Amino acid sequence: MSPLDLTILIAGLLVAGFAKGAAAMGLPLIATPILAGVFGPRLAVVIVTVPIFAANTILILQDWKRLRTLRHLGVLVLLGIAGTAVGSQLLAQLDQRTFALLITAMVAVFLLRGDRLLGDDPTVGRGRVIGPFIALAGGVLQGTTSIASPLVGSYFHALRLPPRDFVLSLAVLFEFNAMTQVVSYGLAGLYTPEAVAYGIAGLVPALVGLAAGIALRGRLDPRRFRQGIVVLIVVSVVNLLRTTFFP
Repeated sequence: MSPLDLTILIAGLLVAGFAKGAAAMGLPLIATPILAGVFGPRLAVVIVTVPIFAANTILILQDWKRLRTLRHLGVLVLLGIAGTAVGSQLLAQLDQRTFALLITAMVAVFLLRGDRLLGDDPTVGRGRVIGPFIALAGGVLQGTTSIASPLVGSYFHALRLPPRDFVLSLAVLFEFNAMTQVVSYGLAGLYTPEAVAYGIAGLVPALVGLAAGIALRGRLDPRRFRQGIVVLIVVSVVNLLRTTFFP
């Protein structure tokens, strides 16, 4: 690895960790394409699971007393796990371009029409139908690419959750998905000594960025937080399309 590659990796993981700390999303979407440029797509997806798991664990521990308020996520968590298990088996087989277009289409629908799709009360009616589908599809995305935040994040954005509930909800869903990834990739023999070593090394810049993002998040009012989520989702999707079609 050249000094330039190392510098890019460290800077990318810092930014990715910062996005994760501020909004509970963005770490794999920012970090995976950067890692893929050095290690290749498949190894990059495996490496990034280590900082993802660590970052979600920290976000949950930071607000663990509020976990009892998220009991309604039980079905979504189970479907996310199922989707991740399926996606992990498809890691080497999936057409990434098709998946990138599907992610973009679903995110666009939720950003432009999310409130109407979910109705006045997202916990009933259409919200109950769409939520499980998003959790399952998000799990498949995380299992194959480690990138589920544009789809899942746009859904929870449409729910208009307060910042703390938004962050904790995503952290819980992504944590269970990440645990499923780790187990599935381990059983498939994807955690080579090289992958584990780079994953552990990536923890340092990612967690430094995470701490900075957490510190900033506490200073944002709910309106600015929601605006920041929209910007992050849009930038994330643009970045996904760029790295997929113009690597």
